[in-house]
Amino acid sequence: HLGLESGFVYVAMNLADPDLGPSEDPARDARNRALRCALRSAFDWVLRNESFYSGIGEPFPGIIPPILPEFDPTLPRDSIAAEPDRARALLAEAGWNEHNLPELEYGFVNGVVQQQSYEQLRSEFAAIGYPARKVRRQVHPTFGELNRAYRNRQMHLVLLGWTLDYPDAENVLQLFYGPNASPGSNTSNYSNPEYDRLYEAAAVMHPSPERTALYRRMNRMLVDDCATISGLSRGRLYLIHKNVLAVPDRDTLGGFFLRFVDLRQR
Repeated sequence: HLGLESGFVYVAMNLADPDLGPSEDPARDARNRALRCALRSAFDWVLRNESFYSGIGEPFPGIIPPILPEFDPTLPRDSIAAEPDRARALLAEAGWNEHNLPELEYGFVNGVVQQQSYEQLRSEFAAIGYPARKVRRQVHPTFGELNRAYRNRQMHLVLLGWTLDYPDAENVLQLFYGPNASPGSNTSNYSNPEYDRLYEAAAVMHPSPERTALYRRMNRMLVDDCATISGLSRGRLYLIHKNVLAVPDRDTLGGFFLRFVDLRQR
């Protein structure tokens, strides 16, 4: 059985860093947003899917994954398209060049696959004119050390995965809710008063078309702000014996559906 995970992977950008995040100076704010959008346009989700997820994942725009009813199939997919020409144009128009582009640190746990992931990202950034020497690796011996580092805002970029705790878009939208900033779950340190206002309004609503509209509006805000490089839901392969009677769930809360199945008698 092949199904999508109840979650997604994405590249979090530390928006608390003055080189990446919002600024009270309108000119600097526009320059930083152009940089974030350029990095997003450099990232190739199709190649990432083929290289690391056996080609069975599903890239999607924003952060509300396809398994959720609040997923918006009409959301434009340009935010997950690799467009190096567009990225180079964004950098040039904003006045970025190889001399003034900031140094970026990409954190990961020591390992062959993780190193390959870093090299792929660095090569994609290099293709848009980002000097390779300015995309540095920050290697950690364990996930615990990596987790501590990015929750303490010690890196610019990190590839993260999120599995839903409950099947509602609120569980992913809270990843960008301002009061949840590091060391909380908002490891991107996204801060947008309008986003927070909508989140708080939706949090007390029952499931409804009105709440879904708010969720989708918030999701679109993240896309428009280039607040993250997202995303992809990984494909999950389940091997199930032909005598097992079950409908596999999508692993919310860890799954464990096999405790509740029966066997077909021979």
